Amino acid sequence: MRHDCPYCNLSDRYPEAHMTLWLSVLVDMLQVSIPGNYDIGQILDTAWETLHFSDEFHDEGSAILLITHPWIEEPDSVVSIASEEECMLIPPISFSAGWETHRVVCKEQDQLRNLMDRVGARGSAELISQRKRELADLVRDVHVVPTHFIEGLTPKQVDVLVSSYEHGLYDIPSRTKMERVAQRTGLSRSTFGEHLQKGELQIMRNLYPILKVRSHQEGTGRRGGA
Repeated sequence: MRHDCPYCNLSDRYPEAHMTLWLSVLVDMLQVSIPGNYDIGQILDTAWETLHFSDEFHDEGSAILLITHPWIEEPDSVVSIASEEECMLIPPISFSAGWETHRVVCKEQDQLRNLMDRVGARGSAELISQRKRELADLVRDVHVVPTHFIEGLTPKQVDVLVSSYEHGLYDIPSRTKMERVAQRTGLSRSTFGEHLQKGELQIMRNLYPILKVRSHQEGTGRRGGA
């Protein structure tokens, strides 16, 4: 949906930035990833004016904002309306080019219809896709943290990562060489290594917000830098 809220407004002002919001009882966490032509300092200044975050960590290409005010749970927000309509929202919430995107689970079609009608009355709302889910699919999706960890991985990257682990490439000391694992997957060493490196980088990107907060909690993190 697209409506007047601090997150959508920030996303609309910086349309090439990708923002991901995780909700918790005490503090919400907004991860902001930006392209090279954006100034992270300028984005932080704008975010402070609208979100009044309690703390932040950033490097040149990304930032994590800790937000104690429940902006996303204000009356008539998507979160509040979904709760009233007995719809389940599967985190995280993403923001891009001024649009706020949710994954929603409803027991009945009427619940989804009511949600869309009420949300649409506050701005612009679009249903991107809809499908019937089996219970096993729902249970898997509700485990949002593992799902988020593998978001963005290609099937080939997953295959290479699994093969590397199963055949001992990650053991200390390693039980095999990359060439041997690559042969098992039918790839050249260079192609295998490229998929492996890109897969590891994607997992690290997905883990980074949680690791950064944990680092801060343990007193090892540096405010204002990675």
